[in-house]
Amino acid sequence: MKVRFAVWAEICLKEIYNHYSEDAGPEKASEIVNKIIDRAETLRNYSDRGRVEEDLISLGKGYRYLLEYHYKIIYKVEGEIVTVTDIFSSFQNPAIKPKRNK
Repeated sequence: MKVRFAVWAEICLKEIYNHYSEDAGPEKASEIVNKIIDRAETLRNYSDRGRVEEDLISLGKGYRYLLEYHYKIIYKVEGEIVTVTDIFSSFQNPAIKPKRNK
């Protein structure tokens, strides 16, 4: 399987980096972002390992998620491609998830 990041997920990674870069420095920011990416890459071999994302069931696209730190790595599987569509802080309001993952 191939793992790819949607444009929105890439934007989320940049926002996470910028946030931690300001608060904890660029080295820590890189460490956090790289751990998120590494965790997503594990889906290459085990795409069904994540839990079903209950807040997105109504969209009917089979969204699942993995956790890394307090971030949900939201993804869907289509054929041989795993697409990370969103990286969502568990501190955010879950009601906005469907709007971000149409």
